[in-house]
Amino acid sequence: MSNIAKNTLSLVLLILYLAPAAGAVLIKDKQWPQNMVLNVVFLDGNQEQHQLIRKIAPNWLNKTNLSFRFYNDLASAPNNTHIRISFLLQSGSRLGDHQDYLSQDATMNLFDLSTGRLSKAGAKRLILHEFGHALGLTHEYRSPYWPYGEKVLMQILHNCYPKMERIGHTKQEAVSRCETINRPVDPKQAKKTAYDEFSVMNYPTTFTMKNGASKTIKARSKLSYLDQYAIQLWYSGVKVPTTR
Repeated sequence: MSNIAKNTLSLVLLILYLAPAAGAVLIKDKQWPQNMVLNVVFLDGNQEQHQLIRKIAPNWLNKTNLSFRFYNDLASAPNNTHIRISFLLQSGSRLGDHQDYLSQDATMNLFDLSTGRLSKAGAKRLILHEFGHALGLTHEYRSPYWPYGEKVLMQILHNCYPKMERIGHTKQEAVSRCETINRPVDPKQAKKTAYDEFSVMNYPTTFTMKNGASKTIKARSKLSYLDQYAIQLWYSGVKVPTTR
């Protein structure tokens, strides 16, 4: 059997093994309704940035029952908007269905696309990662199946504090915010998953394991097989667009 055939067989067996649990972490109360058309509006930014997002973000929606409808500004968008993008502040996104469809505040910030410092792969990763959040997915290290122990999670937590302070939070706010977004998810509140080291929802990090060996989790700039499998599993069904 060729290496390609062996790799393909291994992948099929892995997906079958993980079928009940896929390969991502989706917060149940942040999942969008099935068959949803998500109105995505650009609050600012330029055409080049808008076109890049229009090209990359739909990679998440292949073989799902969701779709994106993009608008260049609030004036052209319907009253109900679901994902509102700004490029003026720090990069980040609110998780999934936030219910405030009539608001005009940003739900996603992609400031790093404005700096000129990102490579093409880095820009693609940023867009996929933040749109993963917008679809209800959280970071892989919050998975109940995280395999590398609490010490690494504490390192990630402490690395979060100065980042939050740099974007304007007080020390107290930074601690509260970092603990909220970094603590392991309650398995009852999430669609439980296998940990996926190749997921675009991972944070790149290097740490020392219990046996003393160094471990590096790399930044990924494309959806893993299990990213795709999970999103198709959780947003599956016949495409019948609804409005909301």
